[in-house]
Amino acid sequence: MEETPNTNETSEEPKLIISEVAISYLSETGRWAKFLSILGFVFTGLIVLMGLFAGSLLSFMSRGQMDRMPRGIGFMVGSIYVLMGILYLFPTWYLFNFSQKLKTAISSKSLDDLNVALINQKSFFKFWGILMIVMLGIYGLFGVFAVTIALLK
Repeated sequence: MEETPNTNETSEEPKLIISEVAISYLSETGRWAKFLSILGFVFTGLIVLMGLFAGSLLSFMSRGQMDRMPRGIGFMVGSIYVLMGILYLFPTWYLFNFSQKLKTAISSKSLDDLNVALINQKSFFKFWGILMIVMLGIYGLFGVFAVTIALLK
């Protein structure tokens, strides 16, 4: 027996229905998210530029003190800055996508666009949360290492 499609169902996408107060708060949140993401992109670029020029800057600053500076320190510092810039790019991108999709969702009342905006918001906070857990773990290891070294002396 074949099933016939129900002709009473509409194939339109569900519309987002939220209060005007919620729309106001979401609009303001979207504007702040866009502002912060643009600042994030600018600072990411500055961090990467600093990383690219850190080697030459450190070698210039330590010309008279080359025996005190380990070889390759400029490359190491520059690499760390470039990696930090690349790492910072991901949450900035999530925040920017959140702001764009939120603006689209509000203007079109699209539930799908709101879902995509919220996925980006979740990814933003998840990224920062995981990064903070990793950083706290690294700080904890350095603390244990420092205490161990101090006790051994």
